[in-house]
Amino acid sequence: MNMDVNTENPFVQALIVSTTMAVFMIGVAFGLMSMATSGLDVPMAAMLLIFAVIFIAGSVYFESRGADYIGSLVGGAIISLVATFSATAFFSGVRFAIGGGITQIGADQVVSALAVCMIASMFLIRVLQHKFSSAF
Repeated sequence: MNMDVNTENPFVQALIVSTTMAVFMIGVAFGLMSMATSGLDVPMAAMLLIFAVIFIAGSVYFESRGADYIGSLVGGAIISLVATFSATAFFSGVRFAIGGGITQIGADQVVSALAVCMIASMFLIRVLQHKFSSAF
C-alpha cells in the first residue's frame, strides 16, 4: 500500500502548518501552566545553550541584513530571549503532558484548545502572508 502525501497541495500544506503551530501553542500553554505551579523543569545549562546558539544565529542574521554591530547584537539578544522562553515553555509543556497533564485538564478541553489554536494559527499565517506580499 503506497501512502504518498502530496505536500505541494495547498490544502495539505495549510493543514500541516496550522496543526504544527497549534501543537506548539498548546505545548507552550501547558508549559506556562507547569512553570506557574512547579517552576522551571528545563535545566539551566540547556536554556543557556539554546540562548547562545540562537543569539549567535540571530546576530549574524541581522548583521547580514545590514544592521550595525550594536543593532545586530540587540536584535540577536531579543530573538534569543523570546526563542529561549518559547522553547523552555514548550519542553516544560511536553513534560507536563507526558506526566498526566492531559488527563488532569481533560481530553475535551485539549481537543477544543487544539481546534482554537489551529484557527488562530491559520489566521496568523494568512495575515503574515498578506503583510509580506504587499511589502515585497
